[in-house]
Amino acid sequence: MTDGDTLGAHDILEATGMPAPEGTSLELRPVDGMPTWFGRRLARALLRMVSMEENKPAQLSQLVTPTTGYFRRDRHVHPVVDPDTYRLQITGVAAPRVLTLPELLALPRETRVCVQECAGNGNHLQGSAGLCGQAVWEGPSFASLLELCGGPGPATHFANHGLDTLGFLKRGYHYGLSLEELTRARAIVAVTMNGEPLSRRHGFPSRLIVPRIYSMSHVKWLCHIEGKTSPHMGIHNRLVFTNKEHRGGKWVRVQARWIGLKSIVSDCRAAQGGGWLLLGAAWGGERPVAAVEVSTDGGLSWQRARLQPVGEQVARDARLASGEIDGAWSVFQFHWQPPGPGTYKIGSRAIDEDGNVQALDNDPNVHGHFNQTRVKWRMVAVPENRLPPGA
Repeated sequence: MTDGDTLGAHDILEATGMPAPEGTSLELRPVDGMPTWFGRRLARALLRMVSMEENKPAQLSQLVTPTTGYFRRDRHVHPVVDPDTYRLQITGVAAPRVLTLPELLALPRETRVCVQECAGNGNHLQGSAGLCGQAVWEGPSFASLLELCGGPGPATHFANHGLDTLGFLKRGYHYGLSLEELTRARAIVAVTMNGEPLSRRHGFPSRLIVPRIYSMSHVKWLCHIEGKTSPHMGIHNRLVFTNKEHRGGKWVRVQARWIGLKSIVSDCRAAQGGGWLLLGAAWGGERPVAAVEVSTDGGLSWQRARLQPVGEQVARDARLASGEIDGAWSVFQFHWQPPGPGTYKIGSRAIDEDGNVQALDNDPNVHGHFNQTRVKWRMVAVPENRLPPGA
């Protein structure tokens, strides 16, 4: 097959996570951030200390990320919620109401397949870019909950509150979005993840899922949907998840929001017959991803990868058959024949349907840790005569 061909069924299995034979994968090392300062193992430990756990790199080239080991970014508090006493309160709407868990579970559900990503994923501090994943979520739509309450009433914005509290030391997490943003994203209140009830660490018994918006808005352990007539300006909206943008000659604080156009090479495994397969995913932006290009020489040249758009994979995976895929990533692979052993700098860039190309670096007019759309470079050391068994 030539670069740019559509993936066949066998290739899809390779691109979506079939395990490689032992010893035939190469480590892709970040070029900046904590993994380069402290080593990958210590960097992972340091991230866990601030309540971050990353997906394993190879899982980022799978269509659906396994629940076990799925990334998290939270506040050290995983509350134990009693399903018998749990209540979801909806206020500030036309007809406020409170739902028990059986009532919530009995509502009609919709399915969303979408990328979840920390807004700071892959910044110059973290480096490794593993704070993302893609799961299949199911639950009543946000819009249907409002209909159950007679409509939004006067509410134009909503603050969503979680149960992860430490009494007077910490309030439960809260984050606000406008009704327009929630409607545009087709948000749901998820009660299952990958076909199973939510685990405690993933937000049991319910969490907000907002496709195409960074996951600081995907409030876990959801207990209160609060309608408001003005934007919610809690600390996470006002200060934490913000950048500064240069506008009109001055720097203005702007909230992080919609996921930008990006991609990542996350796995390098030996290809049958020689060479290596570079595997990864591409997502984000305002328009669907139409192509991915890969560089193995630090950006001096780019070659087209073989992209499998998620829409073409729906028929092959029963988990996606009834789900909406707006905001889902597409997987890709590139068959690489290095000219010889040595250390190479590799990366990928996504291109959308309108021809917009993922930027090599962050916008100099934006300062901050969030919406990291730059190319994620990796270093890989290719050994001599390293082929898979039986090749």
